[in-house]
Formats: sequence, structure tokens, C-alpha cells
Amino acid sequence: MWRRMAVFGWAQAIVIALALLWAGLAAAVEVTSSVKYISAEHVYLDSGSLKGLAVGQVGNVVRDGQAIGELEIVFVAEHSASCVISSQVQGLLAGDTVVFEVAADAPVVASPRQARRQRTRNAGTTADAPRRKAKPRLRGSIAMQWDHGEESDDGDLQTDTYRLPFRLRAQDVWRGFDFRTRGSFRRLERGGFSANTPTGEWRNRIQEVALVRDGREQIWHLALGRIGGRMTNAAGPFDGVAVNRRMGPATRLGVFGGFAPEWGSLGFGTDDHLLGADFHFNRRTAQGRSLDLVLAGIGRYRSGEISREYVTMTTTWRGTQGLTLLQAAELDFNRGWRKDAGANTVELSSFAFTGRYQFNRQLAADLGYDNREPVRTWETRSLPDSLFDDAGRKGLRAGVRLRPVGRVTVNLSGNLRRDDRSGEDITSWNARFSAPGVVGKRVVVHGGLRSFDGPWLSGWAPMLGVSAATASGYNLRAESGYYSYTGNIDDSTRNNKWALLGVGKDLSAKVSAAVEYRQDWGDDIVGRRWFLELRRRF
Repeated sequence: MWRRMAVFGWAQAIVIALALLWAGLAAAVEVTSSVKYISAEHVYLDSGSLKGLAVGQVGNVVRDGQAIGELEIVFVAEHSASCVISSQVQGLLAGDTVVFEVAADAPVVASPRQARRQRTRNAGTTADAPRRKAKPRLRGSIAMQWDHGEESDDGDLQTDTYRLPFRLRAQDVWRGFDFRTRGSFRRLERGGFSANTPTGEWRNRIQEVALVRDGREQIWHLALGRIGGRMTNAAGPFDGVAVNRRMGPATRLGVFGGFAPEWGSLGFGTDDHLLGADFHFNRRTAQGRSLDLVLAGIGRYRSGEISREYVTMTTTWRGTQGLTLLQAAELDFNRGWRKDAGANTVELSSFAFTGRYQFNRQLAADLGYDNREPVRTWETRSLPDSLFDDAGRKGLRAGVRLRPVGRVTVNLSGNLRRDDRSGEDITSWNARFSAPGVVGKRVVVHGGLRSFDGPWLSGWAPMLGVSAATASGYNLRAESGYYSYTGNIDDSTRNNKWALLGVGKDLSAKVSAAVEYRQDWGDDIVGRRWFLELRRRF
């Protein structure tokens, strides 16, 4: 039955997509940003109003071709924005890509620093003056980050992480090709751990180093090197070549292939290789209806053996009556040893679908289902965070978003999923509010309450915070919270408190700095954390 449902669901999604394609749409504009760092309740981006971002916009978080969550902007500055997590299926990390859809005619807030006095001078006769070749223009950002943590509950444990995240683009370096690179260099230093834990190690991740020629006006798009663009995101980063051609005003068709990097470190390797083809459709009507569809078929192989062959499809559709649909799915085709291992010939291995309806400015509702497995490591999330977040990640989700007055927003959501080990249900609830301008024009008050109840554990976690932008350009924030969870078998309870202070400042038009301090105390964690960042924009 599940196999029939999988095939039926996939066929239905394709029929819907084809019907929308036939409806006739016009191009939309995408704004891509990156996650700078993450606090207890906010996600901070490296783009702001100068790219057209505004309070209330919702963006999709994408990692390795999969939509892993949604962010809503609650505060925006010229070069940065702070967001709350609307939904997520994996723990967000610094460096994740966030894609916002902005209307082509959306106003971009101009920076006062961009207004410059024009000076006219007599340059003499220029008819015979030789033309100088324009130098490649560098765009993007690079940062130096230091993340220091101390824990004193189980001894004096110290961890220092030195990061150099970067996202750079040099335009027109050779015959119309741009040079693009993004990733991070990371060095971990540890103290007080067991002898089996390395005292120091590198954790570098290079997601893209490529020569790329693209653009809406160009018929052919080419990429060569470590490729990590959106068209091939479903395959993740790979070392090779990608080619796609514009087939119509809003459609593109392409092929790609190369070697898959080593798992985890993204180092260069030749043991695994992949081949694929992709189809992209992106249009928007003057009435506001839009469709973005990416369909890709990918094969992964190792030493001549089939590793995996699958099709991915991600769709974002926005209607004129307030309806938004977000879908992500993977359909595996099993043959060879995969078929012999007992797998179905066709298997819907991953599926997520969310629908949101905006009744009016004050009320929106959403309903969704997600069966994707989150990719988690002990380095990215603590045990308490995993407990509260995982409870609301998979299964059925429903929620409402209210704007009772002004720009105040209230989000209420619930989740229901089945525990794989016990077969019993796990329920979770999340209430969150954001109140910009209530206590001051440049002040945002926010807070929330999370809770979950399952066969093994139950718990709850409130928090309250405030962020503000001063006239002199400082971005300030203060947050505090508490969490408690109880084992339902032994009736043991663990409690913890935390407080956070942070400040950010644009030191110039291209340089910004940020400092964050967090203190934890209680049964799980007793310690402190410092985070420092110096970022240069190009």
C-alpha cells in the first residue's frame, strides 16, 4: 500500500507542477543570504535591507539541495538581519544558505553611505584614449570567528573553535566567467578531555571553488571546479562540470557529473563519482502567482558499483489568494545489489509537504507533514536542544500565525509523531511572539515557550529576550531562558538556566564586528561561552 501511495503522491506532484507550468508566469527575483551565527532563539544572516530584505519576509534554508527549514525576519539592518525559525527538519548551522523570494519591483533600501558627491573635471580629449579593461569586481564576505566554551560541571573542559567562513565572487575573471568560492576553515582546540579525544584538529569544509558563467540573459550556463550551485544542490558539492541551457523564458535543462568529495570533511576524492540531469522552472505573474520547481535525477557510484540512483523534486508555489505550498521529495530507484537487499524497486525515501494560507494580514495557518531523517552530530546540538527540537521536527505539524496589532506577531504550533521504538505518540507545542516597536521604535521584544511529552521524556522551556538598534549603529540583544525535562520511567528531573548578551556594530560601510556572551548553570551545563566575529564585506 505504501508503495502505491508513494508512486501516486509523486505522480500527483508532477501533475500539479505541469498544470502550474501551463498557467503562465513571469520571473521572480531571489535574494541569497548565509547564516552568520545562531543564538538560543535567533538566527543571524549576513544580508540586510541593502539586498531588499524586510521584516516579515520568510526564507527557505537549503543545505545540500534539501529544504531544511524556514526563517522569518524580525529585525533588519543594512548588512544583517535576525530571524526566528518558523520550521526546521534539521539543526541549522552557520554557513547554511537562506533563499528569499523578492518581487522584481521590490524597493531596495539605499544606504546613506552610498550617496556620494559627483565631481566634474575636464579630462581633455578622450576620443583617442585607449579603453582600460575593467578590473574584476570582488563581492561577498569573509570573517574571522572565535568560539570559546568552558564547562565546569564534569571537570574543566574547554573548547576553542577558530573559523574563517567565506563567500566570495570575482566577476568576469576570464571570458565572461566568474570565480566563486564559499566554505570555511575551522580549527578546534580542546582541553580537559579524555586521552581518546584529539586536543586539536582541522575541520575544513570547502563547498564551492569554481569558474561559473551564468546570468538570466545567457542561453548557456557553465560551471567547472568544486560545484555547489543551486541548480545542482540536490547532489551536494562535487568536483566536476555542470552545463545547462535555457529552453524558454523560464525553463532551463542541464547535465552535470564529477567526483563526490569525502564524506564529512569534503576533501577531494576519486572513489565516488556521480552523474545527473536537472530541470529548473521559475516564473512569476504580474498578479503575484509564482512557481519555482527544481527536478533532478542523480546517480552515485563507487568502484563501478551502484551506490544510489534517485530523483529529487523541490517545489515552491505561491498563489494569488494567499496560498503557499512547499514540497521536497526523493524517489529512489533500486536495482542491482540494492534490489537484491530487499528494497522496493521504487521507493519514496524522503517526503515533506507544507501548505500555508494567509487569510488576511492578521491571520495565517499552516499544515504539513515531514518524514525526513535529520542529520545531527554531538558538536552541533546539546542533548536538551535535541530533545525539544526533535520532538517538533518529524510527523504532522499544524500552526497559526497571528498579527493582533501593528507588527506584533504570535506563532502557535503543534506536532504529532510516532516514536519508532515504543510505537507511542510524541506531542509537542511551541508558542512564540515578536513585538517590534512596542517599547521603542528600534526595539524588538520576543519570547516563547516550548514543550513536549513522549513515552520516555517530557519537558518545557520558556525564554524572553529583547534586541535593539541604536542611532549610533549598535545592534544590542539580551536573552534569558530556562528548560526542564523529566524521565517518565524513573521520574528524574533535570533543570538548567541560561542568559545571553550580544552586541554588533558596523565599523564602516564594509566592516562589522559582533560579540556574544552566554552563561549556563544547572544540572546539565555549568559554564560560559564567548563568541567574537570580525567580518569584511566586498
